[in-house]
Amino acid sequence: MHLSDLHLTRTDGRPRSEPDLLSPLKGMNQTFRRLLATQQLQNADLILVTGDITDRGDTASWQVFNEATTRAGVADRLLLVPGNHDVCCLGTRLPGRRNAYRTDDLRRATRGLSMGMAESSQMLEGGWPVTRFPIVAHPDPRVVVFGLNSNFLGNLNIASNALGKVDYFQLVALAGKMHRFRNVPVKIVALHHSPNIPYTATARRRGTRPLTALARAGHQIPRGQRRAIRLLCITHRVRLLLHGHLHQADDRRISGLRIVGAPASTQPVQRRADGADVQIFTYTVSAQANRVRTRLTTITLN
Repeated sequence: MHLSDLHLTRTDGRPRSEPDLLSPLKGMNQTFRRLLATQQLQNADLILVTGDITDRGDTASWQVFNEATTRAGVADRLLLVPGNHDVCCLGTRLPGRRNAYRTDDLRRATRGLSMGMAESSQMLEGGWPVTRFPIVAHPDPRVVVFGLNSNFLGNLNIASNALGKVDYFQLVALAGKMHRFRNVPVKIVALHHSPNIPYTATARRRGTRPLTALARAGHQIPRGQRRAIRLLCITHRVRLLLHGHLHQADDRRISGLRIVGAPASTQPVQRRADGADVQIFTYTVSAQANRVRTRLTTITLN
């Protein structure tokens, strides 16, 4: 199961820091707990969350995540990559302290991921703790998942908080790990930021919500890094490139590579008097053909 952008908060009544139209979105914690209790999540072999697990990266919000997944009995099946809200900067910073901010941001994300993945560390290459990316999960002989940190660490203000970045050394390490697991038939790369935000005409042709030029610029990974990630995936026959961040369901092929973006899993696509509908992506690996079936699933939470 592929979840993303949970935006959990330290208390159940606290709103998300980003508004939903004219009013702040609330109820993410409760929706997440109800989602974890569904048959789909309970039966999943692996639960991947592509970032923004928390809304502000604070320890109390990570504790909400940890307690919910432990009580639901899925804490040993989690694979997490950080989002920009997990290394949160929602205020102005001093330009001369960029390196100090970068260190603090990475420490915050590592501490939170350590809490969230404490019980699932046995499926990670090299065990725990995770201090450097990419991380590699090998939950099944047929499947390997490479997790990237795509955050713009050391960001200086709220305008740069959503920017993405995958540095050169992480890309080099990714290439080496892909080569090491070259004989695994199903390879998946997961990160928070989209490696491809289409222009308006392309988005409309695909039937998805187009982003403005300003939104594209503020949510992008640099062009060279986007191309490098996609080229590595094509070269090493990666089946799926998964992301979140944009809060919308995207499923497309770029140069033959399947790229899937998950919607915000705790933000209902429809509210009803007796509950709400949320959407998640599910992936099923075929043992015979080593193929992956992708499906966008709508779950009704009562």
